[in-house]
Amino acid sequence: MTRVSESYHTERLGVYAVGSIVHDQFRWIFRPQEGDYGIDAFIEVVCDDVPTGKIIAAQIKSGPSYFNHEDADGIIFRGSLKHLDYWLNHDLPVVVILYDHARASAFWQRVTPPHVTRTPEGWKMSIPRQQRFDATQATQLGEIASSLQRLKDEIQEYRCKHCGAALAERGGEGEYYALHEIFLCGHHTVDGSVSQPCPKDPQFPCFEDYDLVFHPIQSDRENPWFCMANPKTDMARCLHLDSGGRTKEEAERRVREKYDYYAKQ
Repeated sequence: MTRVSESYHTERLGVYAVGSIVHDQFRWIFRPQEGDYGIDAFIEVVCDDVPTGKIIAAQIKSGPSYFNHEDADGIIFRGSLKHLDYWLNHDLPVVVILYDHARASAFWQRVTPPHVTRTPEGWKMSIPRQQRFDATQATQLGEIASSLQRLKDEIQEYRCKHCGAALAERGGEGEYYALHEIFLCGHHTVDGSVSQPCPKDPQFPCFEDYDLVFHPIQSDRENPWFCMANPKTDMARCLHLDSGGRTKEEAERRVREKYDYYAKQ
């Protein structure tokens, strides 16, 4: 006959107690997880009654055995390396929360390399007593939940704002040089102004935004015809399409091919 262990009840009581704190004090969203895969719950920050999508993953432990060892900084939590590696590589920030049934209080710490000390048996982490898991910690926990968004914002700085292409080149920063950025899609800016547009830019010019004018060049035996694509819009001025050819038709075709190349058509 399968029996439910006392440790299971203790752990579940801790999860429900932390969930109650999240709902009653933080007024955030608490989503418990079934099965012990290293994450007991996801906690979503709510601002002015609106879910933000900013989430913390939580491992919740309860029972007197977790409060048997302390140092000058706080409660010593020990864990297995498999959980540590899982948490450190998790897409979400992970916190460990210890719930004390006797005092109806909880304490937390974020799992990060600076907080962790590896030991021959596994690893340990000090959970400060002053980091009580209650509403007084909402600002700090909210900032942790926002850390992923800040990372996304930092990464976005190195991506084309129109298509997400990676930054290929950046240079010229300084007092006497303009800052230029070139992205893999071809998007090129100089001090924030468009030098060449991204093909996904809604304002990318149409081929009809150019007037084609042909000039014979008698001095050029290889390409005696030159096709000038005169821009009719500001954005068209950022895309230079002029080209030569052996005939008027070839010069025009090369201009169209150049446009198609930049437009990625």
